[in-house]
Amino acid sequence: MALLTKIQVMEILSDWNDWNDWNDWNDWNYRKKDYDAFGKYLNRPKYQDKIELFRDSGEIIVLTGIRRSGKSTLLKLEMKALSETVDKKCLLYVNFEDLRLYNCDNEDILSLIFTTYRENINPDGEVYLFLDEVQNVSGWEKWVYTLYELNQAKIYITGSSSKMLSSDIATALSGRHLSIEVYPLTFMEYLSFKGVTCGSLLDYTSKKIQINRLFNEYIKSGGFPKIANLKTELKHEELISYYNTILVKDIAGRYNIDHKKLENLTYYLLSNDTKKNSINSISKALGYNYATVESYVNALKEAYMFFSIRNYDYSLKKQLKSDNKYYSFDTGFVNAVSFKFSENIGRLYENVVFNELKRRGYEIFFLNQNNSECDFIIKKRDEVVGACQVCYDLNNHNMQREVDGLIMACKNFGLDKGYIITESRSELMSFNGIDIEVMAITQFLLF
Repeated sequence: MALLTKIQVMEILSDWNDWNDWNDWNDWNYRKKDYDAFGKYLNRPKYQDKIELFRDSGEIIVLTGIRRSGKSTLLKLEMKALSETVDKKCLLYVNFEDLRLYNCDNEDILSLIFTTYRENINPDGEVYLFLDEVQNVSGWEKWVYTLYELNQAKIYITGSSSKMLSSDIATALSGRHLSIEVYPLTFMEYLSFKGVTCGSLLDYTSKKIQINRLFNEYIKSGGFPKIANLKTELKHEELISYYNTILVKDIAGRYNIDHKKLENLTYYLLSNDTKKNSINSISKALGYNYATVESYVNALKEAYMFFSIRNYDYSLKKQLKSDNKYYSFDTGFVNAVSFKFSENIGRLYENVVFNELKRRGYEIFFLNQNNSECDFIIKKRDEVVGACQVCYDLNNHNMQREVDGLIMACKNFGLDKGYIITESRSELMSFNGIDIEVMAITQFLLF
């Protein structure tokens, strides 16, 4: 590794930090335009409130999530909040996606950056340190832990790998951190980005046409913040760019694996999302060995490309042996890479509902039993709290199947009510002592 000189470090820090007066934060853009997630730094109160709560703990704050989900912007919004009470020279932001730092990939660069900053900008004041995409620096954990233990900085870090939540990282930081997973926009956030408020059922009913139009955009192009405000003709190309960068940089490059095989596997999973699969069935379909498929799937999950769920069973051993269902982190990838929107809209609905349940903090399973299946078994802590089916159109052809699967799930877990989420149908039904609420997907997402 070739270390930079202090002059080179100062040039990089000056590019990413404006220690001059900020007259209007919303008009201030970092010089590296590519890293400005959405220009005006629109608020995401759910995350900002949680960061503020964690700030008071004094612990290391860790933001993880898929690339371009808004982690960097949340750091900048936190800097904005701090700048109201803290001297701007106390704020130090470093982005390890900067090409000038690529060959400086161990903890020595962290020491050099911090020393240079102390010598030239903030010799003895408090420090709020923001390390963006820090997983690019090997050994960062011990360096950060030491800085924390010596009480030399309040530390915020981001990373695009779920490994930053693993037991290894928790051990390295000795429980000194609090973590937040950052997702692409919820549909409610998407509406906000589009300037539409929906805080009540009155709003929902009076703006239903506009809400439905924006939902069609949302399910087709996904919820990445920058893409939400792009012109329609640019969204596909931007999604493909995100997709390729994640595969090449966050997975193939990091794990030194075969890019073509990874690409084929990812295409297969995106084309078969929401369907039951096993590592064995995938390896047979692609003609790859079992170990390769298993390691590649794990790498895709660590980079937040996919989540997986298992068939619910009271026996953990049986759960682990069951097939998985895979869900894309963002439906934009499904449409951009694998298939046409109109031909698979039912699967997209299921994927959107899964992502919303995941964001709400639930543990999710499916249930296949006695030739009936329920899409989602919803668990909170140690208790099953809900069951739901998802279909685009509930009609005479699928009504029996959807209802039977839901009743089977409700009876298994002692639930007196289940849900069917569909495009627009809304009604209450009752079968075999189980109440069933049918609701429009936009209603589910917003309330």
